[in-house]
Amino acid sequence: MIVIEISAFVMVMLGWSIIRVQKFRSLNQPNAAVLYSCLMGICAISGSLLIAHVPLPSTTTPLRIIFEPFGEMILQQ
Repeated sequence: MIVIEISAFVMVMLGWSIIRVQKFRSLNQPNAAVLYSCLMGICAISGSLLIAHVPLPSTTTPLRIIFEPFGEMILQQ
């Protein structure tokens, strides 16, 4: 049942994305079309994982990895 839900979700996302990208291209906005395609791809992947009940990592994890060493340096001084 989950496979059907994920398949339907991806097909709807793909159809909507194709329509929007064609609209962007007809308006001579190729940069917007590429950006929109990338964002919708990320949304389709994360949405599919959420439908499958796969736990996703926190969105703050990359920021914590980057800034945690700086915080530790400040606290050690």
